[in-house]
Amino acid sequence: MARFYDTMLAEYIKNPWIRWIWLDKLSTKEFNYMMISYDSVTDKAKINFKDVDLKQASIYSWEDVYITNKLYEKQVLEWTSENSVLTEIEIPLLHVLKEMEISWVKINRDKLKEIWILLENEISRLEKNIYEIADTTFNINSPKQVGDVLFEKLALPKWKKTKTGYSVWAEVLWELAFEFEIAQMIVDYRHYSKLLSTYINWLSNLLDENDFLHTNYSQTIAATGRLSSINPNLQNIPNSNWIAWTIREAFISRFDNGHIMTYDYSQVEVRILAILSNDENLLWAFENNLDIHHKTAEFLFPNKVITSNERKIAKAVNFWVIYGISSFWLSKMIWIPMKDAKVYIDKFFESYPKVRIYLDEIIKNCEENKYVETYFWRKRYINGINDLNRIIKSAAEREATNMPIQWTSADIIKLAMIETQVFLEKNKLKSLMIMQVHDELVFDVFPWEEEILKKEIPNIMENILKDKTIKLKVDFWIWKNWREAK
Repeated sequence: MARFYDTMLAEYIKNPWIRWIWLDKLSTKEFNYMMISYDSVTDKAKINFKDVDLKQASIYSWEDVYITNKLYEKQVLEWTSENSVLTEIEIPLLHVLKEMEISWVKINRDKLKEIWILLENEISRLEKNIYEIADTTFNINSPKQVGDVLFEKLALPKWKKTKTGYSVWAEVLWELAFEFEIAQMIVDYRHYSKLLSTYINWLSNLLDENDFLHTNYSQTIAATGRLSSINPNLQNIPNSNWIAWTIREAFISRFDNGHIMTYDYSQVEVRILAILSNDENLLWAFENNLDIHHKTAEFLFPNKVITSNERKIAKAVNFWVIYGISSFWLSKMIWIPMKDAKVYIDKFFESYPKVRIYLDEIIKNCEENKYVETYFWRKRYINGINDLNRIIKSAAEREATNMPIQWTSADIIKLAMIETQVFLEKNKLKSLMIMQVHDELVFDVFPWEEEILKKEIPNIMENILKDKTIKLKVDFWIWKNWREAK
C-alpha cells in the first residue's frame, strides 16, 4: 500500500481522457465552488507570490488544502482510493520519477555545437542547390512562395489549391520527391531547419552550468496511459537519419569511464496481443523465438522469398492492425494501393484467427459495459461505442480495441521502472535510471556495475507478466553515449 496519496492521479485513473483535472476545474465541477485564481492574487504574475498580502495568500493556500482534502474524501467514498492501478502502479511510480528528475541527464555541449555547425552547413548547401534548380531565390519557409515556384514556375504536377496558394504540406512534397529532386531538397531543408531550431538550439538553451538537462515526467497528460516527458520532451529526440541520430550522441554518462545502457522491450504490443488473444500461431512464433514480422510476411506473401520490403510491410500490418486501422489508412501509411492493404489485413486475420475473435469480443463487451479494461484492470469508458452514426461508432471501436493493448504496454513499462528502482536502491548501486522513452529505459551506468545490470534488469523487465505462455523480451545495448548504445 502506498505511503502517500495523490488526488490528481486518482482523477486521471477515473477519467484518463479528460483534460480538466486541475484542482480549480475539479472544484467547480465536483463542488460548485470557484477557487481564487493564481492570476488574481498575483495580478497575472506581475507580483511575486512572496510579496502577496499575507491574508490573501493565506486564503489562497487554505483553499488548495481544503479542496484537495474534500476531493480525497470523495474519492474514498467512491473507493477510487483503493483502486489497485492507483496504489500499485501510479503512486509507487511517483518515487521513481522523483529520483529520475533529481538525477537529470548529462549532455555533451561540444557535441551539440558540432551538430549545430553540421546542420547550418547542410541547410546552406540545400538552400544554394534549391535556388540553382529553381533559377530564382525565394523564401523556402513560405508555403505560398514554394507553391508558386514548384507549380507555376517549374510546372510540377499541381495539387489542391488553397485560399493562400497551392498546398505544399509534407504529404504533397513526399509524393513529388519520388520524381523531382527539388521537392526532396525542400523536404530535407525543412527537416534540418526543424532539427536546428527544435532540438539543437532548444537543448543548448536548457542546459545548466554543469551541462545537465532537466525534464519533468507527467503521469496525467497522455490519453494513452503512457508517461509524458515535458520541459523538454526527451521522448521526441529523433532516432532516424544520420544527422538527426547524432543528436543522441550528445547524451553521455556523468561518471568517469561510465556508460549509457538502454533496455528496450522487443515487439511488446504484438506479444501482449498474443497473450490476450491466445492465438496459437502468434504464441507458437514467439515460443520458438521466430521473427514475428518475417512470419507474418510468410502469411502475406506465400511461396515467396521474403525480402526486407515484404518484412517491412508485414511489420506495419502487425503494428497497425492492433490500432484497428482501415485499409485506406494502411495504404497511406506504407504507400501501397488500398486494394493491397485490404488483402494484407484480411490475410492477417486469416493467419491469426483468434485475434479477430478477441477484437470482436472487446467491441461486444464494450457495447454492453461502455468501457474496456487492460490486463491490470485499468478501465476506460468509450464514448460513442453505441452511436448510430457509423463514423463515430467506427472511431469508438478502434479506440476500444486499441486501448487494452496499448495501455497494458504502458503499465508494463511503469511496473518495470518501479521494480528496477527497488533493485537499484536495495543493492545500493550508483547507476541511475535517467530516461523513459516509449518502450525503452535508459541508464547512466557507474563503472564496474555493468555486469549486474546486464543480468538483473532484463530479468526484471521480462518477468513483469508472470506465468504466461510466452515471456516478454528485452534487448539491451551499452556504449559511451545514447546513440551508440542503441
